Amino acid sequence: MQSALLKLLENFWILKEKDVESYYECKNIGKDLKDFIVTKLGLKFYATSDMVRLEKVPLVPREYMGIMEFEEPKDYVFFCLVLAFLEDKGKDTQFLLEDITQYIRSNYPYEEIDWTMYSDRRSLIRVLKFCEKMGLIKIDDGNQELFVERADVDVLYESTGLSKYFMRTFPKSFVEYSSAEEILNSEFEFTNGLSDQITDIKRIKAYRGLLIDGIVDFESEAPLYYIKRQKTTILQDLEKFLPELELHLFKSFAYISVEGDCRYTYPDNSNMCDVLLLCSKEILERVEKGELRLSPSHEMLEISLDHFKLIIDDVRKKYGNFWNKEWREKSTEKIFEELLEFLQLHNFAKTNDDGYLVISPIFLRVVGEYQDYDTNGQLSEKNNSTEKAFEDIEDINVDGGLYFEDEQGK
Repeated sequence: MQSALLKLLENFWILKEKDVESYYECKNIGKDLKDFIVTKLGLKFYATSDMVRLEKVPLVPREYMGIMEFEEPKDYVFFCLVLAFLEDKGKDTQFLLEDITQYIRSNYPYEEIDWTMYSDRRSLIRVLKFCEKMGLIKIDDGNQELFVERADVDVLYESTGLSKYFMRTFPKSFVEYSSAEEILNSEFEFTNGLSDQITDIKRIKAYRGLLIDGIVDFESEAPLYYIKRQKTTILQDLEKFLPELELHLFKSFAYISVEGDCRYTYPDNSNMCDVLLLCSKEILERVEKGELRLSPSHEMLEISLDHFKLIIDDVRKKYGNFWNKEWREKSTEKIFEELLEFLQLHNFAKTNDDGYLVISPIFLRVVGEYQDYDTNGQLSEKNNSTEKAFEDIEDINVDGGLYFEDEQGK
């Protein structure tokens, strides 16, 4: 059974209509947990008659934290306009798709919107489907998918009244900020809607980096130092409020692992992650053999893109027969492009100015291999099917060529 705080962290919000048990469990959390949320995380907790929500704010904004259903900037503009449209719509208030399209056309800040354009209609439907998924609106009558094909379709919607709780709140009017940096820094001016200014920013950044971002590395020097210095206290807090989580602390980074099935974790059950686990295993073996070397300061691995592509090709030749049809039919170039995009999106790697791939050490902390796989590239008689069977994910053996040093030099 998940702890209340893990449910709040895993879900954008918990709606009473969809999960009554979790709603009441999280709504009625104790004072000690509320104090932890305010003093250690510096986050806002909302509880209404329809939903409970922990407002998650990352230590470092990343690209993967966006709305994955959206495909272009216009989607976000349309979404903000839909939220503005819903602002004065109370719970159960009905409205038409035509009302939304007229509102967007009147308030769109750039060129005039022409709903005869297929791309604009498709963008709006992506937004409305996301609104429906998040519980901001309901469809009372009609099929909104038809709007993609023609502009004269109408749909009857109903507001749930939750839209006013979707966007974050800020200490001052949004138009008063002049830069993204100003917005990020203002996060620490107030906490949980109170007038008291946050005093221990290092502590909040450390806890937030672990529990919201999932990792704190050497690029966030002060929070990482705090985690090393306050390891005992952090472990006690995890044991009390998040017993499913485990802290892993090393010289240049710290991260959180979770026990059991949770969303938005790496690795998941996708074929993409299967291939990545095999690649991390292959890279690790080459490090242990001395073919690749980690930087001594932060244990980063720097290799050329061509070298990384060769590693992928070796993995494909060695294990490709055990992949599903989709991945077996992909070329090495296509696999390389998809893996590179994933690694960069999730901050496991980045390309530097010299065109080299810099791989984070956390990527090599989780590796995978097929069970009963022998040196001849065949599955043993115990399992001669082509079904994949990854071993339990284990921490890397630090006794080999790859050495991670924790705060005590172990």
